[in-house]
Amino acid sequence: MKLAFVFVQLWFGIFAASTQGNFVFSGGELANYAIVDISAVNGISWATERYAVPGYFSVLDTANYIGCTDSANINGYIKKYGNKAFIFPVGSGNDIRTLEISAPAVSTDAYATAWIVGNPNTNRDPTLPYAGFHTIYSYGAPLVAISPAGQWDWQVGYGGYLGTGTTGSGAGLTITVSIPDMTSFSQANHLRLVGWNGARWIDLSNKATASGNTENSTLSGKMIAEISAIAIGRVASSLAIKLENFYAISSNCNAVLNWNTFNEINTEVFIVEQSLDATHFFPITSVNVSGLTNANTYSITISQPEGLAYYRLKMIEIDGSFSYSPIISCRNTCNLNEYLFVYPNPVSTYENININITTNYKGSAELIILNSIGQKVLSADIHLTAGSNLISPDIIYLSTGTYFIRILNEDGKQIGSWHKFIRQ
Repeated sequence: MKLAFVFVQLWFGIFAASTQGNFVFSGGELANYAIVDISAVNGISWATERYAVPGYFSVLDTANYIGCTDSANINGYIKKYGNKAFIFPVGSGNDIRTLEISAPAVSTDAYATAWIVGNPNTNRDPTLPYAGFHTIYSYGAPLVAISPAGQWDWQVGYGGYLGTGTTGSGAGLTITVSIPDMTSFSQANHLRLVGWNGARWIDLSNKATASGNTENSTLSGKMIAEISAIAIGRVASSLAIKLENFYAISSNCNAVLNWNTFNEINTEVFIVEQSLDATHFFPITSVNVSGLTNANTYSITISQPEGLAYYRLKMIEIDGSFSYSPIISCRNTCNLNEYLFVYPNPVSTYENININITTNYKGSAELIILNSIGQKVLSADIHLTAGSNLISPDIIYLSTGTYFIRILNEDGKQIGSWHKFIRQ
């Protein structure tokens, strides 16, 4: 009798604020002294206030949460008291992103965390000491990039941040996280666990620690004091290829990309990636390398929507390692007759989105929706007529986050421009 077991084992004490069901309001704590199976009652969500002063599900001594999956996790903050190792089953409600700590030093230590989905540039860390947005463009060597997939808010007992009498700076703890899919961001051996120190992201791994780069692979690092958020970074690969003179020009309503290389002997292919915001990049086409050690020149024409677009090259070696070129931009000032209009935007839970596309094209087409790391989450065959077309795809199942819409004709050519929308 699973349900009876939960009622016997569940012993909650309420601290300092009110709660409602399995939701903890701002400033409150719902304390767990036992073993709680959060998957025991299907359809029951576990969440806390995430903004300003959050709420907490608190765990004391040897208490724990079990039965944690993508569909059963705590969408908010968990606080751990004591000197026992612990796995925080935090997530977004429909995607678990665990964070594990090694055993703290003393019994008065306290730590808390929550998974915050999306780019730290635009998704705020709400807690002290460094509350605010953490730019992914500020990082220290040897880091060369920070993933926009999300961050773990990291709170410590030291300084009274987690209550009177709590201790612990986090220094020396081993931190292990369950990562989102990083296949489009980095090879596994270049991934690093990183921490925000109030000014920039710094490397906590100091060596290759990832078990892989696919979803739910693990990534570890050694915590230091004065860190307020944890994320995923990348270090540079040791590619032999030398890239020179990468630039773009606008020509006949397209972007023409040009680059020169030296020493391609171990390089396999170039992947050309395009972005409309210089953050979210998506592959457009691939270019085979000549494989010569002498100077090589490339030029490729890319269909570009009206306005400003950004480009980079993903240079892949024979052994699978890769690096990225600098980001360049190109402005298309052509007066295109094709455009997309999306509404409502943002789109709320239980709403569908409407896509109005005006085009001269008539025939079969493909509607594609990608998430913030370039993964295809929806693909649908549609039929377009010349003029205005209204499409209303079912996106009820999509989780909160940023998404991009593309529409391709039968020849794979893009119709109109990319369009971004936000799912709240």
